[in-house]
Amino acid sequence: MVKRNTYDEMIQQMKNVYSHHTGFDFENAFSQIMHIRDNFVVKVMVIGHFNAGKSALLNALMKKPNFLREAQKPQTAMATELIFDEDEAAYAYDLDGNKEAFNPNKEYTSNEYDHLEYRLNVLALKEIEDFTLVDTPGFDAGIEAHTKALANYIGIGSAYLVVVDQEKGGIDQITLSFIQEISNYSRQIAVLINKCDKITEKATESIADAARFTLLSYGLPYKVYTVSKRDADISEKLISIVSSFDAQAAFNKTLKSQIKAELINAEKILSVTQRKIFLDTFDLESDIAAYTRLEEQLSYAFKQKRDEANEALENTVQEVSERIRSALEAHSDSVAEALLSGNQTAAEAIIVETIRPIMLATMEDISIRQIDDITESLDFTGLVNKSEGIDLTDVAVNLADNLKGLIVQGSFGVKSITDIEGSDKKKNIYRAMTGIAAIATDIIAPWLEVVIILLPDIVSLLNAMFGESSSELAKRRFVNNVVPQIINRIYPQVKQNVERTTKLVLDEYKKLLSEKIEIVKKSITEAENKKRQKTEDFESYKKMLSDDRNTIAQAIKELG
Repeated sequence: MVKRNTYDEMIQQMKNVYSHHTGFDFENAFSQIMHIRDNFVVKVMVIGHFNAGKSALLNALMKKPNFLREAQKPQTAMATELIFDEDEAAYAYDLDGNKEAFNPNKEYTSNEYDHLEYRLNVLALKEIEDFTLVDTPGFDAGIEAHTKALANYIGIGSAYLVVVDQEKGGIDQITLSFIQEISNYSRQIAVLINKCDKITEKATESIADAARFTLLSYGLPYKVYTVSKRDADISEKLISIVSSFDAQAAFNKTLKSQIKAELINAEKILSVTQRKIFLDTFDLESDIAAYTRLEEQLSYAFKQKRDEANEALENTVQEVSERIRSALEAHSDSVAEALLSGNQTAAEAIIVETIRPIMLATMEDISIRQIDDITESLDFTGLVNKSEGIDLTDVAVNLADNLKGLIVQGSFGVKSITDIEGSDKKKNIYRAMTGIAAIATDIIAPWLEVVIILLPDIVSLLNAMFGESSSELAKRRFVNNVVPQIINRIYPQVKQNVERTTKLVLDEYKKLLSEKIEIVKKSITEAENKKRQKTEDFESYKKMLSDDRNTIAQAIKELG
């Protein structure tokens, strides 16, 4: 009985190695090895001249006379396999390897079929169940189909019984050439001098000796037996001859050859893989660099804009003051007339409503200009919020537009700070809007407090100065004496308001933009984690490749 676990340890090593590498079709190759391991039998090819008595000997071995047709015309065009099986069956295999049930009434030809298979519950076959006997066409039948059918098995057969008719007087040249050919595939060969019942024992031995001499002359030390289907012990004799073949050696040779071929192929594949693999983290490194650059750029851009605003602060306040001065001077007639008539409330309203739109327009202009400058200075090229599929350039522009829209909306449409606080959409920019809202609404802002507190003194001053004076004189004194006092008193508050509004708007825009960028910046952490994991996996795979190649190399060395 063949021991099939000879190479189990090596097969398990192969399985472990192959489990590390998907996509190389190792599984298919491994399944072929396992098929050989679990199903291998030694195929004993029974070969010889046409009408050498091959089929007759096999019938005698099975003690089933006439099971295989004997002495027929050259029509044994297909090989016939005889296999032990308690469940008897017969099959025909077509040229594509498809199996169908054998029909005894059907004529099977080599044009359509490759071979026949009989699975028989025969005691003689059971005694040699490690072997499959194969009845083959005569190699000298002169029919191309016969030669093809036989050629299909050369190299597959693990052992050979060469049947020679004693009438040949020994091994003829055709048979010798055939033996030399099959010796390239197997050294498990025996020669049967057949039909010896027709000659004397002395003649039989003479022919057998001649056959041995011929074989030895060509370096072929194969055993030669004399047989006849009429021998009383022919079945036992043939069983003994077949059993003399080393089934274990044939199994080991076949499985070893398959394993070695597959290991060599696997080693080549892994060798190429080891040379070609490389760690590609370019995209991940680009993401990390881009977001790191953006973070630095964002911080720098806002700092630079604050510095520029601080440097321009005095000029900006001076510009606002000049605008207020010009506006008050333009409304001096109305103010003087109201004060001369004793209508203090009207004078207050004219002054406040003259200053208010200038402050409003100035703060709005400063805020929007700062936002535009910041947006233009940032470079979001190629940076995408992958979770939302939005380019960060669009995100920044949209945030800027929304914030500018809310500034304008707050400047002209908000009547109280409650309107801003009560809106979820606007709540996030409440702090940035308070300065402008105070200008645009009835909320008391620091600059307005100064004007209101100053108005009684201004009125008293004007009343004392003007008395019953003419409106022209009152106007001139308002422009020359009162307006400068208003500008001087309001100047610090204007400065503070410009400074505060600029800071709040920039801070709010940065906060809004940073919140968006923070979401995207998670990609940095993810990219770093992916890069680290990818690097670890790469190094691990490199080591595994090296280890697996060493394992394969050692296995090939052991196989010799």
